[in-house]
Amino acid sequence: MTEDLLFVLDILGEIQKKLDVQGITIDGINQEVEGLQHYRKRMEAKIDGIGKQLSDLLISFDELKLETRGFEEKIILMNMKLGRIEQNIDSEDLEDYYLLSQSNYCNWDRLDELTRKFIPVAEYLFSKLQKLSGADYSPVILELCKAIENEFLLKVFKKYTLELLIRQGRNIHRFLVVDSGNNNTRIFAKAVKKAVRTNKPEYTLGQMNTILSLLNQIDVVNASPLLQDFDAYISREYDSGNLLDTAYIDKVSQIVNDYRNPSAHPEYMAFEKAQECKDIMPDRIDYLLDCLMV
Repeated sequence: MTEDLLFVLDILGEIQKKLDVQGITIDGINQEVEGLQHYRKRMEAKIDGIGKQLSDLLISFDELKLETRGFEEKIILMNMKLGRIEQNIDSEDLEDYYLLSQSNYCNWDRLDELTRKFIPVAEYLFSKLQKLSGADYSPVILELCKAIENEFLLKVFKKYTLELLIRQGRNIHRFLVVDSGNNNTRIFAKAVKKAVRTNKPEYTLGQMNTILSLLNQIDVVNASPLLQDFDAYISREYDSGNLLDTAYIDKVSQIVNDYRNPSAHPEYMAFEKAQECKDIMPDRIDYLLDCLMV
């Protein structure tokens, strides 16, 4: 055995003695290193999995955008695909984004449970898509639009529609005769009729915003029993002056026309568009909830 080898063995022996004093062994260190390597590989696999899911989602969006469908049908299908992504995101991965979202909204605790999921998922997607070159940010925008749509639907339109069905009972179809033939309110009447069958009111963000805007047109309201009834309900239940304020309705229209609907068009929604949508959404949703506090 050479002197150099003996020297090395002596050094290793001294190291082992020091480690033994601290209750640490070479085997223990090896196990720790192996554990860290396993953890790193697991994390890398997880990251690769997320990247693949997002890449597949964007490919699906690209294909849908090119289909010959109305944009509402495209958005429905896109939201279904987003729903599958939502189910695959671990709650632990969303925790930081949940806290970030909570800090951005004044009325966070008053949001519906689903809304409190949509917003952190949007923030999560916003972060992850930045790791993909030339990514389309439509998923972020649609997730945020789902948030405000959910609030309008559950807290205004669903409540009103179900209350109307109970109040009118068997007379509901007779009540809707005029509006069913009215070009301005036919869509509203159709949604109520569908709810008679399903007991599950359904309205898109664009439809709800259009209906609210009609309440500011006196001639249209006077020709519509349904709008008159809805207007009375809004005035009774909410801060109607602010909810029906034309400036706010225009801001919701901006969300529909500049962000939600273009997300179903063939062109990509750029990072800047998603950032703009993220920036304006807290104001739009907080304002809505303030109007609903009576």
